Amino acid sequence: MAPGLIYEAWLDGRFHVVTCQQQVNEIREACRNAKFRNKLQPHQVGVMLNHLYGATVWPNSLPRRHEAADPADSFLLDLIEAAQPDYAVTGDKRSGLVELDKLGRTKILRASAFCADVLHL
Repeated sequence: MAPGLIYEAWLDGRFHVVTCQQQVNEIREACRNAKFRNKLQPHQVGVMLNHLYGATVWPNSLPRRHEAADPADSFLLDLIEAAQPDYAVTGDKRSGLVELDKLGRTKILRASAFCADVLHL
C-alpha cells in the first residue's frame, strides 16, 4: 500500500519530512482509533512516532489562516503555507486538501500519486 511505500522511502532518505506537533498528536490519536488498531501494532506506531521526531518539526506556532473542508485539518494548510514544501501528501478524503491541488508552490497529492509521480514506485 502507498503509505507503507512512502514510509519506507522516507526512512531510506529519498525525501525529507516536515511536520508539526499538532500533526504528531493527531497521528498518535488516530492510531488509537479501532479502524487503525487492527492494521497497526502499538510498537509500530511508537517506532513511527519516534522517526517523526527525527523529522523537521515546525518550531513555531502556525498562523491560523486557512480552513479545510474538515476543520480538524486546517492546521495542515497552515503548515503547508509556513513550511512551503514541494509536496504535501494526504490520504484523508474528507479534508478537501487534494481538491485544492496546490497551495502556493506546494503540490498536494494523494499517497498513490506521490508514489507513482514522485517516487516512481
